[in-house]
Amino acid sequence: MNEPSGALSDMLVVDCSRMLPGAVLARNLLDLGARLIKVEDPRVGDLMRYAPPLVDGVGVGFCVYYRGAESLRLNLRTPEGIARLRKLLSHADVLLDSFRPGTLERWGLDFGKLQRECPRLVSCSLPGFADDDRRVAHDLNAAGLTGLLGQLPGSRLTHGSGDDIPRVLVADVNTGLLATSSVLAALLKRAKTGRGARIHQPLLSAPLPLVTWPWADRAAGGDGALATTLAGRVPCYRCYRCADGKLLSVGCLEPKFWQGFCRAIAKPELISAGLDLGERGRAAADAVAEHLAAQPRAEWLAMLADKDLPIAAVHDLDAARSEPILASAGLLEHTPMPGGGQLTVPGPALPSVGRTPERPAPKFGEHDDAIAREFGLEPGQTPSS
Repeated sequence: MNEPSGALSDMLVVDCSRMLPGAVLARNLLDLGARLIKVEDPRVGDLMRYAPPLVDGVGVGFCVYYRGAESLRLNLRTPEGIARLRKLLSHADVLLDSFRPGTLERWGLDFGKLQRECPRLVSCSLPGFADDDRRVAHDLNAAGLTGLLGQLPGSRLTHGSGDDIPRVLVADVNTGLLATSSVLAALLKRAKTGRGARIHQPLLSAPLPLVTWPWADRAAGGDGALATTLAGRVPCYRCYRCADGKLLSVGCLEPKFWQGFCRAIAKPELISAGLDLGERGRAAADAVAEHLAAQPRAEWLAMLADKDLPIAAVHDLDAARSEPILASAGLLEHTPMPGGGQLTVPGPALPSVGRTPERPAPKFGEHDDAIAREFGLEPGQTPSS
């Protein structure tokens, strides 16, 4: 079971969401000790179950986000399914959903009615846009609409091809992270007032914290630090390729760090050019690049290890998985898998207060009977009806 001392150890979460934003939110609440019942469509379940690669027949994404959850099949398109959900919610603290706005109301679960029946319930929706906008959206749409997509390195937005697509779902993940804060804030307020709340965390909101400074930069005329100093246009803040072809990130923005770096690599003549945006800075960057290209990255890292400088390797995913700093910092966890064994992945997202549950992700409908008996959901009938 979940860690009994977790901050949410006495909370019951009913998760009717689908796909990644809800999964990220669910994972955080599970890590914080909540009991989470994953309500799934009896026809197929959450589509993340089938997103490759599969481990023991289950999508690896579902395995890592829903370990410790319970699976209950309910057909919410039937009066029987809605009645069972309503009864379950009478015991719940939090309801999660990612339906189009108006869907819960159409099913007779509008928040006004829910609040009369369950006054302490916190209901969190994850719509694409506003809470009254039924248009659909995915990660790519939100990243594109907010300007985030064009800010990511390597974007080739003029090509209109697959090269435009980042390999990380920034909007989806950030929606779940922001929604975690929203849910916790609503629970904190409930502790003071005794009443739940209806909250929304739209997908479109998720990229905005990442582009707030770029938006302000453009509004003030552009060419600020994000487009110059922090965009690799100065020698003290950029990546350099070493003799073995591997990259080294140099983040020596502060003069003391740049001075220490130049002295450590025996290039003291470059100290005054660290933040130069002109020809002198370009010449200094070329000189550093030529110098670092003379030795493999491991040798440079070993030489700089005791200099207390913001210098680090640039890893691909495979190399990052073996980076010892991540493990020693407590930023990795061992997720139990449905068929046995475990998978090492990043997490918990809140390492100071979170802990991965010991149970693996549930099989489809694994807890139908147990949940029906516990909450009086008519166990004599098929739970998925």
